Amino acid sequence: MSLMTSMWTGVSGLRAQQNAINVTSHNLANIYTEGYVRQQVSMADGIYQKYGLTQVNMNQIGLGVVSAETRHLRDLLLDRAYREEGGRQTFYKARYEASEEVQDIFGETEGVQFQAAINDLWNSMNEVAKTPDSLVARSALVMSAQSFIGRANSIYQELIDYQKKVDQKVTDCVNRINELGDKIYYLNREIAVVEAAKIETAADLRDQRDMALDELGNLIKIAYDEDDNGYVTVRAEGQEFVTVAGVWHMELGQLEGATQNSQYLSPVWPQLDGGEVFNLKEEITPQKNNDIGELKGYLLARGGYVADYTDIPIKPERTDYPDGDAGTAEFREALEYYYEEEAVDYNKTVGNTVVMKSQAMFDQLVNRVVTLINDILSPMTTIDTGAGLTLEVPEGANIFNVDDALKDVLLEGVENGTIAVDQFGTITTPGGVTVTVPAGKELTILDMDKTSYGTDENTTPGTELFVRDNQKDRYTKVTGADGTEYYIYNRNDEFGDEAYYSLGNIEVNQVILDNYAYLPLKDKEENVDLKLGERLLKAWDEATGCIDPNNTTKKDINDYYSAMVGIIGNDGYMYNAIAQSQSDLISSIDEKRESKQGVTSEEELTNLIKFQNAYNASSRYITTISDMIDTLINRVGNW
Repeated sequence: MSLMTSMWTGVSGLRAQQNAINVTSHNLANIYTEGYVRQQVSMADGIYQKYGLTQVNMNQIGLGVVSAETRHLRDLLLDRAYREEGGRQTFYKARYEASEEVQDIFGETEGVQFQAAINDLWNSMNEVAKTPDSLVARSALVMSAQSFIGRANSIYQELIDYQKKVDQKVTDCVNRINELGDKIYYLNREIAVVEAAKIETAADLRDQRDMALDELGNLIKIAYDEDDNGYVTVRAEGQEFVTVAGVWHMELGQLEGATQNSQYLSPVWPQLDGGEVFNLKEEITPQKNNDIGELKGYLLARGGYVADYTDIPIKPERTDYPDGDAGTAEFREALEYYYEEEAVDYNKTVGNTVVMKSQAMFDQLVNRVVTLINDILSPMTTIDTGAGLTLEVPEGANIFNVDDALKDVLLEGVENGTIAVDQFGTITTPGGVTVTVPAGKELTILDMDKTSYGTDENTTPGTELFVRDNQKDRYTKVTGADGTEYYIYNRNDEFGDEAYYSLGNIEVNQVILDNYAYLPLKDKEENVDLKLGERLLKAWDEATGCIDPNNTTKKDINDYYSAMVGIIGNDGYMYNAIAQSQSDLISSIDEKRESKQGVTSEEELTNLIKFQNAYNASSRYITTISDMIDTLINRVGNW
């Protein structure tokens, strides 16, 4: 009986070592398979057969060895750390890539800097200051202005185009996240089927699922758990994503509302009535553990819309406060309060977005250059209407393209039927119309005391060098009851909205392009205005504005551009430093994971030899037992 038991012991050894050889061979076969995790056979004693009992112990005989389990060598803590830190690395990498792209667009890394266009414009103004009556100097100024605006509009459009590219990356990320969710759900079901009998582990399927979780962790912040049936449930940004019942897909929706003003698609949860996946206005820091995921990085790089200089809040100056004691303190407090509120909102939105911040700062730079030149060539002032001001508005003047004070009067005339307009908002009364602006109003007009004049046959005053594309005329000429001519500032466009000197909406005045004589370079006495160039250069070098609420030191034009490029570069340097630090950390974590779960040919070949020798030993053991039984039966039995 004991010999037959010994035979079973040998057979169990053969089976156990054969299983170990199979697992080791499987490891070797998948040594270069991406995501494959090493498997290891764990041996254990087989069952014991009891054949007696004494006062001190129980007499029993073992029935050999068995493969207790095939281990799937993963470290769950390292997996979680790898996925979280990987998501943090891709978050900062996405923002760094945007900073690098913006610098390339400005030409700062290619040697074709926008600074050259600024310098050319300044040099042209300098030549006009020296020889204002020179046709060559005037021509150079106009051509430099064209080059400046052309280059600026091109850069601004490239920023918008890159924003669209990032928007496509956002779409691709959302689609990939949904695909990974579907894949994890499918693998959950396959794993549950294989492991339902509790006999074997679906190791290869688990490897595929873990690879999907690794990639998903790079794209978005996740948390996950595995239940007793082998199902992994996943939460993305705190919301259920993969459940036992199915996958809650993300969708892309266009955000609405005045505060969001989005022109691009953003990820939303349809099960939450289109609620946003991310709250991008919250402070994003490693301490809050919310700086995770490539998708979030792209969203913050892209922003929600195309920004311009009006998105940057301007700190109120003393000149913004009313004169006198009545209400001054209260008015100042209100202005400062609203500025602080706008500054906080800017830092949460535009200021926190690589591309939008670049658009806003760059547009503000160009706006300052354009406004600086226009305000000297075509200066503005305000007048009080006193007891009331009667004006003759010419035929064809656009109702919406006038100063707000005059627009109100014209619209009131339209409402009571005394003034007719066509579908485009143009006055149609033959011969023009006479209107009276009531007392207490202020009109913004061309400053006739400071303006210069062109050398054209009409000696046209105050022709601006740069015009708004949707607002061709800076002023509308009207005549007062006393014969005084007024040039009313055209504030609004044909749709009634304020027309800004903003990129995409600025061009060099065609009137000046057609005839340089319209450049206002003469004074009232029709002499060459020698002071004009000096005023231009002085204004250029004057520190009049800051970049944004976080950089309140006033700067001139050249310093502004340098500081703007420095801000973009510093942001990129910071993002790159964090991304690189995260990359080193991930490499360290991955090395630890590989040391446990990776397959090495040397170790596996060593194990293969060990298990083969153990198999051979079991085989010889069985042969020996077989010989003993043969001897007992065929020889001893014959005696």
